[in-house]
Amino acid sequence: MKTLAEILSHHYSPLPQRQLKAGECQTPQKKRCSLCYAGKMEYSTEFPHKQKAVMEFLQSLKFGVPIRPLIQSPVGRMYRTVSKRKAFLVNRQFSLGLIGVNDDTAKNFPIAVHHCMIEPRIHNQVYDVIQQYLQKREHFSLAEEFNYVIVKGHDAEAEVIFNMNHFSSANRKEVNSLSKHLTSKVKNIAGIFVFTDEERSEYYLRGNPKKNDRVNTTPITKIFGKEKLFHNVGKTKFLFSPLSFSQTNHFILDILVSTARNFLDLTKKDTLIDLYCGYGLFSLCLAPDVHKVISIELSRSSIIDAIDNIRINKITNTKFVSANITVESLRKHIKPGSGSMKLLIDPPRHGTAEGVIEFLAQQQPEKVVHIFCNSSIIESEVVRWKKSGYSVTAVQPFDMFPGTNDIEVMVLFTRKT
Repeated sequence: MKTLAEILSHHYSPLPQRQLKAGECQTPQKKRCSLCYAGKMEYSTEFPHKQKAVMEFLQSLKFGVPIRPLIQSPVGRMYRTVSKRKAFLVNRQFSLGLIGVNDDTAKNFPIAVHHCMIEPRIHNQVYDVIQQYLQKREHFSLAEEFNYVIVKGHDAEAEVIFNMNHFSSANRKEVNSLSKHLTSKVKNIAGIFVFTDEERSEYYLRGNPKKNDRVNTTPITKIFGKEKLFHNVGKTKFLFSPLSFSQTNHFILDILVSTARNFLDLTKKDTLIDLYCGYGLFSLCLAPDVHKVISIELSRSSIIDAIDNIRINKITNTKFVSANITVESLRKHIKPGSGSMKLLIDPPRHGTAEGVIEFLAQQQPEKVVHIFCNSSIIESEVVRWKKSGYSVTAVQPFDMFPGTNDIEVMVLFTRKT
């Protein structure tokens, strides 16, 4: 069976390359970036072809129900709320780049794109200013400490995270100087933080902050500005901190949440279980529709944000729990016989842990909404639900990630009677 990426490539390959403006999706040497399709075509060209490819792929999975049309993103370019650049030092020359991989050597190399068309302009401005600053000879010692630069937010308000190998009183003054320079050059930076990763993990916001004091040391330090960013979905308000997971495309969240509400057919008698809940996106938007909500998330940072979001929205029927989502932890927090139960799960790309789906099915939720952000695991997870006594009732894809090979897919399961 062909992957979604393979089907998309087949649909897109005959299309002509669009003409690029200066700096768009290309290096200073005029080499096009090939990491996504934004450099090849406008979203108005991309979407109808993606619609056909997604339909072809999802039909190949044989759900047994009609596939709903792909929901178009309200914004197809410059939509990403999270982006990153890896720091490269080659021959004592510092650069920030998207990560390219040499097929022959498997080594990473920087793709220095001035303006990535799926990122807001403020992201590109931040990377340009930092790169120019750290390329200066007098700042080389600071440049050596950088692993990544991460930007969260949109043009109206964004936060910047310096992922560094080392941060202490020895280089705090240098970091403060960079922070002041950045905020003087780029408007609407709401906050600047340092995330310390002495082990230079390949992940941009993961790793061990302090080898000698990991228990008592937070991995992130505020340098400037506000602690959290703000956004809203409908009437529900959300604050989220730099280490909280946030959806990549905020523009499509209204329809994502409303579709989940309609699929679950919520009533005031229902208990909603929201797993991998993050800072409470679905929990708090859907709380007014149900009797109570139990929400579980591994990230302690996200749970702290979720509890703050309960307060600012004055919601009283929702409980947030910080725990890894395994069969053992679920037994502690989900009790059978609690009345009408509806379930929503939105796991990370690797999917659910062993036994989780099977345990959840044993609790006999009336309806289940399972959200997938990785198309390659849909088939295996659906098989697990079917073997556990559930059938697919509806399948709704969303173009959550325009310009890429990825989509979000919401699958509704109902218990077989």
